[in-house]
Amino acid sequence: MARFKDEYLSRRVVGYPVEVGPMFSTQLVTVDSGAEQANRRWQDPLRLISIPNGVRDHATFEDLKAHWLVMAGPAHTWPWRDPTDFASCELEEINSVPTVAIDDQPLGTGDGVTTDFQLKKRYTVGGETYDRDIYFPITSTVVIGIAPPGSPLSIIPIEDYSPAITYTVSRPGGVVAFSSPPPADYTLTAGFLFDIQVRYESDDTFRGIMRTLAVSGFADIPLVEVRYCAD
Repeated sequence: MARFKDEYLSRRVVGYPVEVGPMFSTQLVTVDSGAEQANRRWQDPLRLISIPNGVRDHATFEDLKAHWLVMAGPAHTWPWRDPTDFASCELEEINSVPTVAIDDQPLGTGDGVTTDFQLKKRYTVGGETYDRDIYFPITSTVVIGIAPPGSPLSIIPIEDYSPAITYTVSRPGGVVAFSSPPPADYTLTAGFLFDIQVRYESDDTFRGIMRTLAVSGFADIPLVEVRYCAD
């Protein structure tokens, strides 16, 4: 079964404010001396999400019901934009769409052979970095830059490079596939907006939404990020 369906929630669902945070899986062990050891089970985090009061009227409820049935509850996954982190550049404020640039993120270095490059977003603190693979880019927003060896500040849009190199971007996947290999030692960069892959929390999620809506007239929508796995 192809699990991912590229169908968003209805625009009627209020997407912000939202409660969302990356969660790692870490085994903490305290030894006899009192010292602590940590075993990091996941290289990349997953996000737990709650959309507070996401359902506020009957029209929204009807749209959510249709989406729930098409997704078969938690059986299928679908795209969702994390309003706190959805762009290759820093957000000026949460839920504000920025203008991405061709040099926002490193994409790789050409070797004259490789044609496929994975989109990534890099997070930096001091001298430490964390690279996050981006699997659900908004393909229409992806822009690519290229610069010759030794000239990292001379990045130009790849459309202006000669001889011409075209590219496609996969979704899901987030792979930039060039029509011909970028030249050896040329720097490649990228800018983009992106989604994450989520599912409804459980088979009981919709029942809980109905119950809360009947009591208060509002209902939260709990979601869980799902790790990408190519079908």
